[in-house]
Amino acid sequence: MPTIKDIAAKAGVSHGTVSNVLNKRGNVSAEKIQLVERIAKEMGYKMNVQAQQLRAGTARRVCVIVPKISLKCYNDLYTGLEQVLREHDISIELISTNNLERDEEKAVKKALSLNPMAVVVVSSLLKNRGVFTPDTRFFFAERKVKGMPENSVYISFGFEQAGRDIALKCIGDGHQNVALLCENSIYSNNKSFMNGVVDVLEDDNCSCKLFPGDDSMWFNKAFDILGSKEEFDAVIAMSQEDADYLKAAHQYNPDKKMPVIYALTSKRIGIDPDVCRYELNYKLMGRNIAGQIIHAGGEDAEAAPAKKQQIIMENDGFYEKSLPSAGKKESICFLTIQNLTSKAIGMLLPSFTRETGIEVNMIEVSYDEHYKMAQTCVQNSPYDLVRIDMAWMTELGDKIYRPFDGSSSSVQWLRQQILPSLSENYSMVHGIQYAFPLDACVQILFYRKDLFEDELIKREFFEKYKRRLEIPKTFEEYNEVARFFTRKENPDSRTRYGAVTSYGRTFLAACDFLPRFRELKKDIFDARGNVNILIPEMKQAVRNYLDTCRYAGSAVYQWWGEPTRQFSEGSTAMHIVFSNYASEMIHNPESKVVGRIAYDTVPGGQPLSGGGSVGISRFSKKCDACMSFLQWLYRKDIAETITYLGGYVCNRQISRNMDILERYPWLENMEKSFEPGWRLYKHDRNPDFNEFLFEDILGKAIRSIASGIEGMDDALEKAQAECEQAFNR
Repeated sequence: MPTIKDIAAKAGVSHGTVSNVLNKRGNVSAEKIQLVERIAKEMGYKMNVQAQQLRAGTARRVCVIVPKISLKCYNDLYTGLEQVLREHDISIELISTNNLERDEEKAVKKALSLNPMAVVVVSSLLKNRGVFTPDTRFFFAERKVKGMPENSVYISFGFEQAGRDIALKCIGDGHQNVALLCENSIYSNNKSFMNGVVDVLEDDNCSCKLFPGDDSMWFNKAFDILGSKEEFDAVIAMSQEDADYLKAAHQYNPDKKMPVIYALTSKRIGIDPDVCRYELNYKLMGRNIAGQIIHAGGEDAEAAPAKKQQIIMENDGFYEKSLPSAGKKESICFLTIQNLTSKAIGMLLPSFTRETGIEVNMIEVSYDEHYKMAQTCVQNSPYDLVRIDMAWMTELGDKIYRPFDGSSSSVQWLRQQILPSLSENYSMVHGIQYAFPLDACVQILFYRKDLFEDELIKREFFEKYKRRLEIPKTFEEYNEVARFFTRKENPDSRTRYGAVTSYGRTFLAACDFLPRFRELKKDIFDARGNVNILIPEMKQAVRNYLDTCRYAGSAVYQWWGEPTRQFSEGSTAMHIVFSNYASEMIHNPESKVVGRIAYDTVPGGQPLSGGGSVGISRFSKKCDACMSFLQWLYRKDIAETITYLGGYVCNRQISRNMDILERYPWLENMEKSFEPGWRLYKHDRNPDFNEFLFEDILGKAIRSIASGIEGMDDALEKAQAECEQAFNR
């Protein structure tokens, strides 16, 4: 294989230049980066990553040792680790031990020979026999080991509490004769769980028979339970696999009555009607461990020596219980906008009807129709539930909805499910709650991470603009970056366009434009409360928007899904869009950016809030059925499934669901993303002001200017005249 010296000789550059290029460091020109990379590729040079890491000291590697990777809990633990470590260019070495002590000792020795940053282990050893050394940071997951090193971390769940919770539910459901399909009690987590179950059942004089065994015997034990003469009315299983074996064994004797199954499982999406799941979030455990490893490897690692820690994570608990049946057949009518959230709700509605007996007739309409239909609901409404845009809340909320009783336990429960930062703008009018946020969203900047992190691109940008390529914090910076990534401005650009603009409809144009105006910290109201858009800051923002249009394609988009698909297909470097349309990037089968995108706050720090709220019509006579629907909609399992399908229901637990975050990583920090969001202009001296109408007026002007139909001055003057007539009377 060619050496660095060979490449340097052929390229006519120094040995140090080649080393800097291959190791992605140093101040090397874009021209030389291209030259060295091309020659290295032509000569078939392959970087020896392991040798590179050994020269640097500790390798950027984490070793993970588990009993069996085929078990969902350990697969999820690994996945949670890998998702975070991959983002920091840290590799993972995975070793399985089959719960054999001898194999684990060999695995630890192999791991230590790789000089890793850390070792994560679900240990089969009860005692440290000298293999777990203090020279390496060990993370002991789930199982305690006697004699763990002083700098180690023990991280687990509340297994005893899980056992107690499941046993209490068993008793509450009326079961008296329980089988416990349990794993080896020599391990601390299993022992704690079994103690929790047995203590509760014995205190209540319930019969509890243990069926212990390792994973190789689970299928046999399942047959033993179902074939027992004791006729168990419930089985408590310690894993999803245990529950699956019970169901499989029952297939061979279908006439035998199947006991109710309660299972301790790793968290996952979806309902299993045959199993009452009690969930532990192993993916989140993996992410938490990865976070600690990265933090320990940072700049402050030497200043703060590692100490022994014990972390007990919160149990996610039962997957949610079904709602009580309405007792009689009933139907309710729900008016909403047609979007990804309504599509997902529609897919799940049969499960609501099956649970409660209540049928839901969901009417989905376009945005244009939606406002007109919502206005008609002020005088008389055929709908029991109505979704309105949050921008219309102050105008229509108290006229369409009946207020919620804050002392009601159902209302208090709903409040507890929702992100607290959303309550006021999406729910309240004059301090009274009329609705709950439904498909709440906020504008987010999405960008091509692979482009922003490319060393050659970064060097080219620096040579052109004499500053580093960074995520734009202002719209002036945004336009500069967009220009760099636009091929007609920069023939070497990897993308055709730097940005996307959406002004095909008036409200799209207004939403696309307004964050630029808000960045300038100027209000639309003058001192008397009149709307005034003929101000220098408005014109400055328009000029900025026109600059952005130069670095976007010529297509005029009528809805946010279209430009989002364009971004996902790889032709654009950056895209600002409401978060509830961002899932299009993942769902588009032609997407070329999965795994290559990152996100940040909108430049200027003034993103628009969007989405809508749902409440009960003041004309509805079916309030109990409507409340049942709302309780179902905001329930954790339903909210998670809707979100996984591409919609969004703002349940605060969504940020703990690693399956969702793996698909839609921007949802992890939604509460923080919502904080700077705004939408409603208000002024005490202008009671005639209407947000929806203002956005329509301003949007017409922006659309006309961006399309080249009118000049800026003429369009803004026409818009000001409309504002005078509508608001300044």
